[in-house]
Amino acid sequence: MPNFLESFGQQFGIAPAWILASLFIFLRYAGPASIVFFIVYKMKRNAWFSWKIQQKFPKNEQLRSELMYSFFTSLIFGGMALGVFFLRKAGYGVLYFQIAEYGWGYYFTSIAVLIFAHDTYFYWTHRLMHHPKLFKHIHLVHHQSTNPTPYTSFSFHPLESLVEFGIVPLVALVLPLHASALFLFTAWSIAFNVMGHTGYEFSPRGFTQHWLFKWFNTPTHHNMHHSKSKYNYGLYFNIWDRLMGTNHPQYDQTFEAIKDRTEQQQRLPNVLVKTGITTVLLLVSALAFGQISIQGIKNGQYGTPESRAQQADEMMSKGLGLNDQQIKKLKEINLRYSNRIEQEVVKPAMSDWSKYRKIMQIQSDKDAELQPILTLEQYDKYESKRNEMIWEAVKAYFS
Repeated sequence: MPNFLESFGQQFGIAPAWILASLFIFLRYAGPASIVFFIVYKMKRNAWFSWKIQQKFPKNEQLRSELMYSFFTSLIFGGMALGVFFLRKAGYGVLYFQIAEYGWGYYFTSIAVLIFAHDTYFYWTHRLMHHPKLFKHIHLVHHQSTNPTPYTSFSFHPLESLVEFGIVPLVALVLPLHASALFLFTAWSIAFNVMGHTGYEFSPRGFTQHWLFKWFNTPTHHNMHHSKSKYNYGLYFNIWDRLMGTNHPQYDQTFEAIKDRTEQQQRLPNVLVKTGITTVLLLVSALAFGQISIQGIKNGQYGTPESRAQQADEMMSKGLGLNDQQIKKLKEINLRYSNRIEQEVVKPAMSDWSKYRKIMQIQSDKDAELQPILTLEQYDKYESKRNEMIWEAVKAYFS
């Protein structure tokens, strides 16, 4: 690609080469970002919600803003990438195209040096951009995404874009770099940035306190920077933050709290594993989740959506310490999902298995709405009460 761009520029001019380079950079970022976004924000939105660092989803306005700024970032990155070739043409820096010139050992070493140099450069320029006199003029755009997404990784003010890419021409002036080494370095940078901005934490428990892995940053680390702002400035590694004391004081505790929440919400009741009638119990449990009474199931009468919603209201309002705003939202959610159960489960003629699948889908959608509204403690209490209700329903069903 670098050789091609150079030849293309010589044949068609600077402007077409700039457009081509910028388009290539944008697609190279937007492709992986879109794949990750589709998986975690669409396909696995509900199933992986417990891994969501901030238990809420960004608005569409944020996504549109991120894509717009990312487009301009790509234009600036494309122009600066061409600038590296102009430096070479002018006799500055060493950009080479034959690996044999320096050998494979130097080739991989240069990539590692570039990564560590970028991490150091990023930490200190990042801290500088948080200076009160610079922040609102340069870095504020990136921090408008307080709940980051994969698209946040390229969402910069044009001035910040210049700073972000500045490491490449600076290193190219003093370090011989193979063109493909630059390609691999930017691929690493994009991949790490996209994953760091997902808003989801998939690293295993204890990662931030492991003797080796603690030196690598996590999505939680950077997510806390977006939400807390004055801590966690590092990019790839957790070296400078540890040396300079700029890790958030609650970083390890926040990471482990996410792991606690994930394990709790993903855990199946042990009794389901121990029984030979798992499907039946899940069906009964699902019906209980949907506030359909067991007695009503036996009699073939399910009550009204309003009565089922009222049951849910009463169950959730006792002992959870809900405020008025939460109560109002929960009443609306309970009624809406009770109506949905009426239309999609109770009225249609379908098999028990089809009802089970449908009601589990509805409950999954409902949980996704409940979790951002309730605090972690409130949701734990609700889940405990719900499970107690489920097993009472199961005993009544088989009595």
